[in-house]
Formats: sequence, structure tokens, C-alpha cells
Amino acid sequence: TKEIGQAVYVNGPVSEEEAAPQISQVHTEQLMLGTTQERVVEIPTIQYEEIIQEVPEIMIRQMVQEVPQIVQEFYDQIVEQEVHVPMIVQKKRIQQQMVEIVVEVPVPMTQEEIVHVPMIMQQERITQQPVEVIVEVPVPMVQEEIVH
Repeated sequence: TKEIGQAVYVNGPVSEEEAAPQISQVHTEQLMLGTTQERVVEIPTIQYEEIIQEVPEIMIRQMVQEVPQIVQEFYDQIVEQEVHVPMIVQKKRIQQQMVEIVVEVPVPMTQEEIVHVPMIMQQERITQQPVEVIVEVPVPMVQEEIVH
């Protein structure tokens, strides 16, 4: 059986392929009492896929559009400016150089000198000598006598 459906419009790229015929196998089983038979039936089918894409008609429209453009123009401009010119004035220059002169002048000086003179002083000298003195002191003694 062959069924034809309505056209489906899909946006996308168009491609066309050639392929070998496709073989579909349908396996059916029927259960019955008794002996079982298996029948394999091959039905060749050809499948076509058709994609239709509508392309709108191209319209050509002429249009004039103004584009602003920047152009550089150069012109002369007169500018007044006051300029001060330096004048050269001549002056006398006095140059001084500092010179240092060292002059040694002898100056009479009096010098004081402190001299320490040893003085002799009389002092009394006391010398001590230890002396050993032996003194005998009587010590009372008590004796006990034990009688039997």
C-alpha cells in the first residue's frame, strides 16, 4: 500500500542523495497446535523523501542614501602677536677676586708657668712595738678524795 500525506514545509538546507534500494524484512509468527512452520517473506519497498522549500522571489529596490563625508579644508589665518625683542645694553663689568694673604707677625707674649715646689714639713712620728707580758694568776683548785 502506498499513502500520500499533505506537504510539510520545512526550512533548512536542500540535499539530494542517491542510495541503494532498502530491503525490509517482516518476521511473523502464528501459533497453532500441531506442526510449526516458519515463513519468511521479503517485501522490497522503495522509500522517497521529498523536501520542498519555498524561496521568496527576489525583489530589486533602488535606493539613494546620503552619506556624510568629512573633508579637511586648510585656510590661512592672520594672527597678531606682540613680540618682545631683547635689547643689548653695554655695561662696565667689575670683576673682583678674593685673595687671602697670610702674614705672620711676631707678637711678644708673657707666659706664666706654675711650678710646684716641694715643702718640708715636720711631723711627729709615733711607732708602736708590741710587748709580751706574762702574768701568773693563782687559780684555786678543789680536789676530791674518795675513801672506801
